[in-house]
Amino acid sequence: MKKYKAVIFDLFGTLIDDMTNPEANLLVHVQSRNEMADALGVNREDFAKEWTGATNERMAGIFPSTKVALSQVCGRLGAEPGEDVITTVAESRIEYTQSFMSPRRGVVETLSTLRGRGFKVGLISNCMEEVSRLWDSTPFASLFDVVILSIDVRLAKPDRRIYELAAERLGVEATECLYVGDGSDGELTGAARVGMTAVLMRAPYDQEDGGREGWEGERISRIAEVLGLV
Repeated sequence: MKKYKAVIFDLFGTLIDDMTNPEANLLVHVQSRNEMADALGVNREDFAKEWTGATNERMAGIFPSTKVALSQVCGRLGAEPGEDVITTVAESRIEYTQSFMSPRRGVVETLSTLRGRGFKVGLISNCMEEVSRLWDSTPFASLFDVVILSIDVRLAKPDRRIYELAAERLGVEATECLYVGDGSDGELTGAARVGMTAVLMRAPYDQEDGGREGWEGERISRIAEVLGLV
């Protein structure tokens, strides 16, 4: 009998590169954020503080769209850019996000192999509106049985309800799931709390911490190693 019936993956830092790790990605991230601030006519440092501070609100759907998030952040900074400016900056986020939506080496093959072996394959991602809008046009669209995006369900890791929702939609118990992620947002601890077996994924070129949780359990450095765990 199989130990697991489903494998659930994180997206950023696991199946694709994280937007701020490694350092080269961080530089692009900062440049993009500065360009947003300039276009909106606000101070770069002030914008960075407010935009970063609104991350949880953006991921959990409290701000249901990037345009709403931008308007709220600008309001906090005492700025009132026109609707056309807000729309242009929001669309630039789509292009920026799209540049990260390429699977890491071995990802497509691993996901396909898992499904070929009879495992359910799921995704739980803390993400913004851009990922939801782009999803159907990405190489991932046909590779998962269930996709849970925080912006769509208005829940974010490590809230236990988002893991329970994934298991429910997959038609399995949480204890029958292997969860694989890079440790952002306390996701591994969150998965373990609902009974999933959690595994840390950390690519060799990625930073060791990058603001992620420490993990003393199982860890892998290539996504294909998941095949040896199930």
